[in-house]
Amino acid sequence: MTTPDENAAIARELIQRVLNEGDIGFAEKTLSEDYVEKTPMPGGTADKAGAIAMFQMMRSQTPDMRIDVHDVIASRDKVAVHSTLKGTDTNGFMQGMAPTGKPFTVEAIDVFTFDANGQNTEHYGVYDMMGAMAQLGLMPMPGMS
Repeated sequence: MTTPDENAAIARELIQRVLNEGDIGFAEKTLSEDYVEKTPMPGGTADKAGAIAMFQMMRSQTPDMRIDVHDVIASRDKVAVHSTLKGTDTNGFMQGMAPTGKPFTVEAIDVFTFDANGQNTEHYGVYDMMGAMAQLGLMPMPGMS
């Protein structure tokens, strides 16, 4: 049985190795076979394969992506992470959008659930996508006309 502190360390390592370094193999080992993604990307699936595809897409769309973890809170089998993603829109912020070449920042809250063996079984996240799109000029800034 993993402890909350061990689960927090796994969540940090997942962010570092998979999203910052592009080690998709670590996700394949860390996500359980019955993994459920509660916030899949548009057009994606809510399973392990969909999550891995999302990681690959994020890395290809924003090759200079860097996620800085600010806070980690762990309790029982849950880990909450507050982070900031920074990068440059070099390959299109989302599928179907032309790249802007502009830098952007996305504030995020992610919640991971772990099983007794330290496998990530579930994830959901809340991301400031509208703020990032406004930074990139893909939508008007709030209050601007």
